[in-house]
Amino acid sequence: MLRTIMLDARLSLAYDLYDPCELAADIGTDHAHLPAALLQRGRCQHIILTDLSESALRNARDEMIRLRLTDRVSLRRGDGLSPLTEKCGMISVTGMGGRTVREILLSGKEKLQGASLILSAHTDLPLIREAVSLIGYHTDREEPCFCAGRFYLVLRARPGARATTEKELRLGGPLFESASDQLIPYLKRRREVLENSLKGLLSAESPDRALIGQVREDIRAYDDYIEKGLNPHDRTGSV
Repeated sequence: MLRTIMLDARLSLAYDLYDPCELAADIGTDHAHLPAALLQRGRCQHIILTDLSESALRNARDEMIRLRLTDRVSLRRGDGLSPLTEKCGMISVTGMGGRTVREILLSGKEKLQGASLILSAHTDLPLIREAVSLIGYHTDREEPCFCAGRFYLVLRARPGARATTEKELRLGGPLFESASDQLIPYLKRRREVLENSLKGLLSAESPDRALIGQVREDIRAYDDYIEKGLNPHDRTGSV
């Protein structure tokens, strides 16, 4: 009997945000668990797997052999989006730092060809939101999850630029429309991070008053949504 791929909370969320499509691409595929699940469950029919690491591609190939999915995948070595030639319905870039994801999007934007994007990073989410805006896309979903002892956000981006404020780049826009039961815990954690940052800013030898004011404003924004409990009747979708 073939093994059924099981996904952790972060990859399960990425899977849920994937549109059904004929062809997708997973950038920096590594263990290839997300693509395997997309193929096994019929969410996607064919997937391009890319990675800069030859060993990662070998791991992905071995996984696809074990799952008998090799006829539905194309493995390609290359940096970022550079290996892509065909038009994909969806492209996922997950499991990297925010600066790396940002560079992948900015340097390879001509390779996107209108594909919708699934994005997730361990750090620097504002840089990803900024890159999404710079390539003429917008985020329509930002969903939190808790996995392996930490919180993550998974973003979905669609073609078409929309005006985005600096505050939305820092905190998120669609995030505050999420119905996830992890939203309030996520916001509380982000507020805690900002509180710690504020303590450091206030104790600095030469405090940056502008930055201190911005951090305090962001803390108030989190407080507002936490206090409301994000009751559907109270949501405005803006920050």
